[in-house]
Amino acid sequence: MKRTKIRMPRIMKTLIPRLTALVLALCLLPVFALAEDAGSDSDWVNFLLICNEGMNNDKGNAGNTMMLVAMNPVVGKIRLIMFTWDTFIDYEGYDVPQKLDMPYRNNGPEECMKVFNANFGMNIEYYMSLNYLNLANLIDEYGGVYVDISRAERNALNGMVASKKASLEAQVGSGFLGQAIVEMLAQEYYLTDFGPNTHLNGLQAVGFGWLQYDSVYNCCTREAKVISNLFDSVGKVIADHVTFYTNETSEPENVHGRAINLDSITEEDYQFIREQMDPIFRMSFNNLTEDKIYSISIALARVAYQASRQGVDLFESLQFKVFPWKQRSRTTSSPERRAI
Repeated sequence: MKRTKIRMPRIMKTLIPRLTALVLALCLLPVFALAEDAGSDSDWVNFLLICNEGMNNDKGNAGNTMMLVAMNPVVGKIRLIMFTWDTFIDYEGYDVPQKLDMPYRNNGPEECMKVFNANFGMNIEYYMSLNYLNLANLIDEYGGVYVDISRAERNALNGMVASKKASLEAQVGSGFLGQAIVEMLAQEYYLTDFGPNTHLNGLQAVGFGWLQYDSVYNCCTREAKVISNLFDSVGKVIADHVTFYTNETSEPENVHGRAINLDSITEEDYQFIREQMDPIFRMSFNNLTEDKIYSISIALARVAYQASRQGVDLFESLQFKVFPWKQRSRTTSSPERRAI
């Protein structure tokens, strides 16, 4: 029997992305335009964070992480929106909608940002792109992350290790890798613990964030938690080296490390904070200007300060969502932390 090729009606090709953009815009209103505590629009620094599953930092590999990051150095707010990698967009040159990361695969973050803005009616000008190995190294640079991990997730992660190890061993015979390297990578990945607040090293965290054994939404939620906890780890490293204060609180008597007044930051103060955050910008492929790097650095410093004053983890101060939003079940007993 001759198969008939099904073509999507022209109106549907444009209607789906437009409806998606409308839903996103409506949902972003309370996220980026809170009247009283968010400061002015000009205070926010927005950039697209892309992490891919290959070895390239700029393009050519699947973008498993596509996240909109917003930071405000004035009020000390960080907000994250993780886009599921099965989100479809309108992409010039293709007859049917394509997955969100297709522009990144083709031409890198510049193209990805351009198509992202066209589909969602936004004006993002900056990006940060990391391959999976640099992301893992970045997580290790800041001492790993702590996440809640179930037994099923632990087992799925270790199953991924076994699968990856088998594929890597196939390259040993060809001379691309040595057996010692394969064993080391497998050992680095393997996880014995599970439960609340489980520590993950870089490779474990990347693997955990990209687990796809249950659903795309859950996979992207895990990745959003890994990135959120990475910000938490960065904030803790900064707080270990700096005692922050403000004009309102005045300089504390017991100072560890360098004392910095967040309301009167000198050039030397900023360079000290910038040094603590240097791996983020050094390991990534980005187009951030120095003034945007300044804003990102100060936003993290202020959030770390506020978290320390409140006696909570910086993670508790972060706000993140996974798009498209998922309706929560009324029987759910463990709500997402600080969901916006």
